[in-house]
Amino acid sequence: MTTRKPADGEREELVRLIQTLTAESQRIGHAFAHRHGVHGTDVEALIRVLVGGADGRPLTAGELASELGLTTGSVTSLLDRLERAGHVRRERDERDRRRVNLHYGEAGLALAQQFFTPLGSLHRSVTADFSPAELAVVRRYLAATIEAFRTYREQLDKPLNDLP
Repeated sequence: MTTRKPADGEREELVRLIQTLTAESQRIGHAFAHRHGVHGTDVEALIRVLVGGADGRPLTAGELASELGLTTGSVTSLLDRLERAGHVRRERDERDRRRVNLHYGEAGLALAQQFFTPLGSLHRSVTADFSPAELAVVRRYLAATIEAFRTYREQLDKPLNDLP
């Protein structure tokens, strides 16, 4: 049995779907920021802290600065603001006291859960009929797409004279 390669139109449809998903995600992020009086960069920071801690290893302040393309001074101001609001908390790493690990604050976690739980429920309902094999393919595709986006972003982060 041979498998056929997808036509260019099928690949382009995937690109359009990812673009639409990205746009919808940004609109949801903007709605969250507007409703809760935070800046869009704050929302991006909160998402990165949440995702960064999901693998069991918390994101550091330096990593957050790098991920957001901010200076350490700017990320310190951002974290001060988020910490005052109860959205994040900073903890010194027990093994390396120079490292500052970031964690969701209780107030931030409660706010995020309140806002995003309905989205999670909707997402689980639309994926409920996917087989484990289909989910594996989607997971592989999304992981590869994220890596491609990350690679491109890292290229954009380089000084202009370093780009081809």
